[in-house]
Amino acid sequence: MKTTLLVTAVLFTWVSLASLNHAADFQVSTRLYEGNNPNPAITLETIFKGEKVYDVITTAPRQVTIIDFEAGLVTLLDPQRQVKVTLRTQEILENSAYFKTKGNFPDNPLWNFLRDPEFSTQYDPQMKLLKMEGGPITYEVDLDLIDQQPLADTYSRFCDWAAQLNFVTGIGGLPQARMELNNQIGSKGAVPREVRKTVRYSDPAKSSFARSTHDYQWKSTPQGNALIQSIETDLKKAKAVSFEEYVKPVFAK
Repeated sequence: MKTTLLVTAVLFTWVSLASLNHAADFQVSTRLYEGNNPNPAITLETIFKGEKVYDVITTAPRQVTIIDFEAGLVTLLDPQRQVKVTLRTQEILENSAYFKTKGNFPDNPLWNFLRDPEFSTQYDPQMKLLKMEGGPITYEVDLDLIDQQPLADTYSRFCDWAAQLNFVTGIGGLPQARMELNNQIGSKGAVPREVRKTVRYSDPAKSSFARSTHDYQWKSTPQGNALIQSIETDLKKAKAVSFEEYVKPVFAK
């Protein structure tokens, strides 16, 4: 049964990737905040250029993800270590499915919920406010409704892949909860302006709050083009390594 589900997911992914002939150029600036700190912990620039997405962590150390939707390839680039790895989309899905079933996750309410999340969802169309509550997690999202559903779908699809990649590379948790949120946002023809996430524990001292802000430029920019050129230069300098070697610093922590 699991094999059937995986094959279905792979086929769906390829259908999705093949449908992106309408891809448009735009750019998203993201700021991630932890707790009530007014200064962002992480900043990112995500540039959609034709059939590719360049996702760049601009706070040090710089990290880059390049998704080539047309080719069905994802490249991870670490300019500081001058290494890179390129994965097929099937490999990412297979690794994600393997880790979900074989991973040694903590036995606590948060991880148990993330294995099979279920949310109650409320949406206020006047305030453009989406709220999803489930177990220990609550999402509140301020939405920007845009007049082009394909752009909302493109951004939602990218966010799904980002969640899968964060999980597979060891920098994020199980992705399904975030993918549920992405689906709700995209289905409304919207993109997130601000996302607020609260995680609750029985011990309030362990509870956490984080938020992200997102600013959109619905056209190509000189700054974005210059960033892409610098990434392509870094790609040429980087040595190709195995996935295991690429992620070793994360899992060694």
